[in-house]
Amino acid sequence: MHDQPGQDDQREEAAAAAPDDAAELPETPEPVDTAGETPDPVAEIAGAVSELTDQLRQHHDRAAARERVIDKLHAEVERLRAGEQNLLLRPITTDLQNLRKDLLHQARTLPPELTRQQVADLLESFALSAEQALERCGSAPIRPEVGAEFSAREHRAVKTLPAEEPEQHERIALVVSDGYLDTTTDRVTVPARVHVYRWSATTENDPRAEGMSADV
Repeated sequence: MHDQPGQDDQREEAAAAAPDDAAELPETPEPVDTAGETPDPVAEIAGAVSELTDQLRQHHDRAAARERVIDKLHAEVERLRAGEQNLLLRPITTDLQNLRKDLLHQARTLPPELTRQQVADLLESFALSAEQALERCGSAPIRPEVGAEFSAREHRAVKTLPAEEPEQHERIALVVSDGYLDTTTDRVTVPARVHVYRWSATTENDPRAEGMSADV
């Protein structure tokens, strides 16, 4: 069977349009294998050091800021404390100033000769001034009386004396010195020093005599 003339022309056109096997195709770049590359240890260390330096600098800045705040607060606390102390001590300071003035005045105006009673009265007046200063600070004197009952809370027996009668047992025989009471807390800060009677015949039977302390 013979081909028609038109079919030959179509075959020639198709052959001309087909790509030439010999034509060069664009080359596909080969993939680069980076898995086998060795990282630079020096670069890694330098980066770590730089990051650590930045962290330390930031920590130092924060620490310096905290120190400045602490110093400022400390200075403020000290200022307030000094002001409170001056406010609390102002009454006692005033009393001490007046006491000093009175002492100097009496020293300059004392007569050449003084009786014992005059000296005692003068000293008691100064003691009264000191007492008023102590009361301003919340400290009141404890003044035990001879013959009063001994109180372990307010008194300290520095010496015991034999009682002549049973009624004198644990009674104050002599006041050596006054004590002091904190009026704010109602606590005895300094017990009064006293001599106390003890009735020997009742020492073993009277429960009040138990625990009686005596410092001779």
